[in-house]
Amino acid sequence: MIKGSIVNLTTPTHSDGSPDYEVLETLVDWHVDCGSSALIVGSALNQSSEMSIDERTEILRRAIWQSDGRIDVIADLSSSRQEAVFDFASAADEFGASAALLTLPSPIGLSQNELFEYLRAVLELGGLPLIISDDLRASNSLPSIDVAALSQISGIAGFINYSANPIEGHIPELPSGFALYSGDVASGCHRVLNGYAGIVSVVANIAPALVHSLYSAAASGDQKKAELLNARLLPLVQVILEEPNALPIKWALIEMGSIPEGSHPPSLLHTSDYADLRRALRAALIPI
Repeated sequence: MIKGSIVNLTTPTHSDGSPDYEVLETLVDWHVDCGSSALIVGSALNQSSEMSIDERTEILRRAIWQSDGRIDVIADLSSSRQEAVFDFASAADEFGASAALLTLPSPIGLSQNELFEYLRAVLELGGLPLIISDDLRASNSLPSIDVAALSQISGIAGFINYSANPIEGHIPELPSGFALYSGDVASGCHRVLNGYAGIVSVVANIAPALVHSLYSAAASGDQKKAELLNARLLPLVQVILEEPNALPIKWALIEMGSIPEGSHPPSLLHTSDYADLRRALRAALIPI
């Protein structure tokens, strides 16, 4: 079971939108140094929809190669085409990913039996532990009863709850090998205190050490410390989630010196965006 701070990794790109594989490798090393537990590759901020299958496959291969077993890499399989999901599952298994992630769109458009047969086919082809996610844009697309049923399928390793609403109080006790993850960072502190296995976060692209410390404090039962760290993180969460794209994250990483500026640095839409992001970074005590 993967536990801890899980970074929903944004893919660095060149000015033409193509993936910047060298910077990707730099970011993998940085997240290892910052104590992140795992990287989800290919799913953050809907970037995968803008990339070709070859680009997505190469991003995964590079990330796994660079990780060299130092950090878990979770391969995002999500696609609107089932054939592509099967191709990604096979590639993830071949490259040596630690697990795979599959986001179920809303509405799913399948009966529960059809859905479970589809998931079993993905599991059989890929051979990796499979983490299921609801749709970030339509939180809790799976009713809670389905989470309990999912946990009974051999090979399904966990479920990411992106909703601000808890689901754990509405389902029976889960198997020991099945994990709940919080995709809602604001409530992640209290969810880990209540037994969630980890926090999945886009904001951890910028503040990996802080999210890792938050998880560690909550997992150890230190509620006071966890809540203090959560308060530091919340202004950054609010600013980043206001913009559903990778530009603020890339801009912040350049300001922090974590990635090179390049010949075409990103520009935010409004002058106020720079000020808001700078204030949020300072509130989180992140040097810029």
